[in-house]
Amino acid sequence: MNVLVNGIGITHSGGLAVLEKLLKECLEADVGDKFVFILTNSTLVNSLVSRYQAYERFEFRFLETRNYMYRLYFENVKFKDIVSESGIDLIYNFTGSAQPYLDCAQLVKIQNLLFYSKTLNKAYKDNFKFILLVRQVLLKSLFFRFMLRKTKYMEIQSKHVEGYLSDFINLANKKIFIKSDFDVADFSIKAPKRYDFSKKIMLLYIVGPHFETMHKNFSDFTRGMVELIKLGVDFELGITLTKDQLAKSSLWDKSLDSRTNFYGYLNDPQDIESLFCDNVILVSTSIIETLGLHVLEAIRNGVVVITPNENYAQEVYGKKGYSYRLFDMNSLSHTVTDVINDKRIITDKILSQQKYIRENEMSKFDSIVGVFRKVLNV
Repeated sequence: MNVLVNGIGITHSGGLAVLEKLLKECLEADVGDKFVFILTNSTLVNSLVSRYQAYERFEFRFLETRNYMYRLYFENVKFKDIVSESGIDLIYNFTGSAQPYLDCAQLVKIQNLLFYSKTLNKAYKDNFKFILLVRQVLLKSLFFRFMLRKTKYMEIQSKHVEGYLSDFINLANKKIFIKSDFDVADFSIKAPKRYDFSKKIMLLYIVGPHFETMHKNFSDFTRGMVELIKLGVDFELGITLTKDQLAKSSLWDKSLDSRTNFYGYLNDPQDIESLFCDNVILVSTSIIETLGLHVLEAIRNGVVVITPNENYAQEVYGKKGYSYRLFDMNSLSHTVTDVINDKRIITDKILSQQKYIRENEMSKFDSIVGVFRKVLNV
């Protein structure tokens, strides 16, 4: 089995974490199986690849970042040459694109729902971001939706993804595989953290440099924290951005500076895990996610999380966690006070969520190699 892995576009920590899991799973494939990876050239990608280059079954090729038109050309023209010269049996499109006119079996992984969310589209319109909606979503969605309509095999990370896709694409003739991208082995799940609400709490917000994009909905966090001050809650903030980044953003309120620990961008999983401490509450405000690895990591590490009460969050994290209404700053601040008032049942809530994510992830395919063989019927 020879597989071409199209990882063009992966540059940040979330995608890299899933990519590394893929590499580990491919190491468990049969001895004769080969994997050719096409990746975007970047420092973080190169650092990851350096740990796997010694394995004979892997071949890595790099593409310089350009634009979508060049990417379309490369994937639909250059891929044809690679398929021929390397005897490729299957193209694994790891970042959601496809090659509808290539005569080769294909599996498309959906890691991005930005083009398939009615709530996100409405948020752009409600904020009068019509030009951004066209540039960031609608134009790109034309290409991606066209490609998916021509695709037979899809891989998704969670059941809710199928529902969001079905709002825009007819899935009647598609074969969809739900595969876990998150480790829930017993040894990886930590005991619940301790919460003493007579002491200061920390509200933690984990995000990358793209925090101003509409789907991250960062303004909910800022407004909610300002409201929390008015409620007299003793808290501090932890955020994976720099003070300079936030000072330049119209989405930030400088009155929060004195309460905030500015950690800057973190890409080392151990650095992120070190933030999950006693009295920490993780807040996520994303309008849409396929998985939300940082939230799953927090739950696995025994931390209370607050997420929007959207379908994706209920499917991925369970219905028994803490949630708030999107775009409602009072809802977010009052959910924090709900956590504080629930001090006697906090541990049970965390354990319940940990049980849910473990059972949910274990119900999925646990290795991509098995999915490859299903597609190729070998």
